[in-house]
Amino acid sequence: MHPTDRTKRLHTELTIDLVISDGEALRLQVRFSYDSADPFAVRLDWPGGPEAAAPWLFSRDLLQTGLGVPVGEGCVRVWPPCPCHGPTTMRVLLRGMGEAAVLYIPAGPFEDWLTETFRAVPAGTEGSYLDWEAVLAELLRRG
Repeated sequence: MHPTDRTKRLHTELTIDLVISDGEALRLQVRFSYDSADPFAVRLDWPGGPEAAAPWLFSRDLLQTGLGVPVGEGCVRVWPPCPCHGPTTMRVLLRGMGEAAVLYIPAGPFEDWLTETFRAVPAGTEGSYLDWEAVLAELLRRG
């Protein structure tokens, strides 16, 4: 069976707070997407956000780990819910192009959805969902 013959796509829409500075936050509807054709990634789109907001791709494992312990470095960091920042929200720090923002994401609904992605494609089986011929062709095209 070809990997694309068993493609699974999962989406959830959540309302988050996007903190862009001290005392300045936007409440936005966002969409998290998972596609087993790209089994290591979770995509964040901003259908309720600014027109120029580009999608972000996250490591699915990074988000899963971040629900329990602080994780990440560089452009993306994730913190689990905590009493000081809200026991029901996880935080994701995004950095890029000299700017930074923090997302406050409702942890319960996000964790439920993320768990569904691991039911669809269990950890450790991601490689069997990749179309290795397409991956190789893309690498050769870039080279």
